[in-house]
Amino acid sequence: MREQHPEEMLHFIRYVNEEEYYEAHDVLESYWHSERINFYKGLIQVAVGSYHLRVGNIAGARALFARAMELLQPYAPEFRALDVQHVLAWLESSLARIPVCVEMEREEVARLGIEPIRLWLLDGTPLPTEPWAGEEEDTDE
Repeated sequence: MREQHPEEMLHFIRYVNEEEYYEAHDVLESYWHSERINFYKGLIQVAVGSYHLRVGNIAGARALFARAMELLQPYAPEFRALDVQHVLAWLESSLARIPVCVEMEREEVARLGIEPIRLWLLDGTPLPTEPWAGEEEDTDE
């Protein structure tokens, strides 16, 4: 049976899978402000860390990935139909490949061979195909 998932979470997963990390962070952060649990904060840090890694801010990526692991560990192996153990394994593998330095050129980051994380819900809930509209009010008068 499928769980009822917040739309923000579904859009977060979609954006992470599309490597649109800023959008992923933005959509889930709005939800995290209403339901402040470390599960969402950890996922946000995965997205922000992935962005930092992509642009070569290695120190930022390492710090965010390490913090994400701390925040998500209590939710393993699975929480709200997300395979948290998969996320933790990806973080651990990524941290093992990321050198201890401040920054790198994007080409150097690409040579590290870190594949972007892919997320899915274990209950098979489909992800949205349309961009997140948020809670915009209807402006038609």
